[in-house]
Formats: sequence, structure tokens, C-alpha cells
Amino acid sequence: MAGETNQLIGLDGLHRVKRWLDATTRVATTWTIADPLNELLEFSWPYGGGGFSFDIGGQMRGGEFERQLFVAEVKKYRNESNLPTHFRDFLAKCYVALLTKRSRCDHMMWISWAPFQAKKWDQHATPESIKRAILDRKTEVFGCDTEQEAIGKIDQEVLVETSKRIWLITLCEKQERLVISDDHLDQLATIMSQEGRRLNRA
Repeated sequence: MAGETNQLIGLDGLHRVKRWLDATTRVATTWTIADPLNELLEFSWPYGGGGFSFDIGGQMRGGEFERQLFVAEVKKYRNESNLPTHFRDFLAKCYVALLTKRSRCDHMMWISWAPFQAKKWDQHATPESIKRAILDRKTEVFGCDTEQEAIGKIDQEVLVETSKRIWLITLCEKQERLVISDDHLDQLATIMSQEGRRLNRA
């Protein structure tokens, strides 16, 4: 029963994030693990034959984000709970995703409804935090058992670049409603679609 409840909460969070991203007007399209484009969310650990996936991804629109791709992890939690553990796992996945399939990972988003370890918030996505996270998964990431050997295999450029591409987004129910209305969003989508057609003809 608890597992089913958690699954329903997770699905609710995923659908709500999808609606919120659409309402920002900066996301052109999104896909989840249940959609035909779900392979864009799937990645493999370099060692051990295992895989992992992100919850949602998509293509952004407008300005500096035009046509860039993102992947995101969604956590619909009411409080901190075990979010720190999940976040460390997310950091390791981001490093591997960027290392192996960079073209899919212009942005990597952590989206939750609860902050965690607030006193260290500014340190969550630093290269050092990512380094600690991938060392926790050293067997799958580097194929070795000792931390010393794993440290020698870290790609420093990928480590720094991963840090630059991570977004930390914390939602709340009221914030979800503080977006463009559905009616105005539909009108704006029509305008953007017409502009897109004009650009394609130019």
C-alpha cells in the first residue's frame, strides 16, 4: 500500500512539473519515461551493465536556450526526508550522462517541492559535491573498488561542466499557480507557432 501511494505521488509530481514547465513558455516540448521519446532519458553506467533514467526531459525555446535539451529528476516530497541521498545519486547520474551522451544534457534539473540541507544550499552542485557523489558510485562509474584509483580516473573537465549545467528548482503549490493562465498560454502558443512557421519559410 505504501509503495502504491509513493508511486501515485511520484506520478502526480511528474505531471505537475510537466504542466509547470509548459506554463513557463520556455519549454517547446517535453517527454517522460512513458512517452515514445523515452530513450532520450535512458543512460548506462560505464561499468556493470546497469542503467538509469531521468524522469522527464525536453527541448527548450527562446533566447539563449533555443533548441537546447534538458533532463530532469522530479521529487514530490513534503519535507527533506532522504532527499540528500537521492540528490547525491542524481549528481552521479548527471556526471555519467554528460560524459557519455553530452548532446542530451545541455541542462540537468533537480526539481522538488522541499529544500534540503539549506545551510549548504550554495554548495550542492559544486564540482567538489559532484566528485564526492561519483566516488560513492565508483564501481559503476569507474569500474574500480578503491577511492584512490577512482580519483585518478575523474575527468576534471566533465566535472566542472556538470556543475555548470545543473539547476536546483524548488516548487511549492502556490508557486505552481503563479504562472500564465491556460487561456493566455493557448493564445501565446498560437503566436509562437505562427512565428515559427514564418521563420521556417524565411
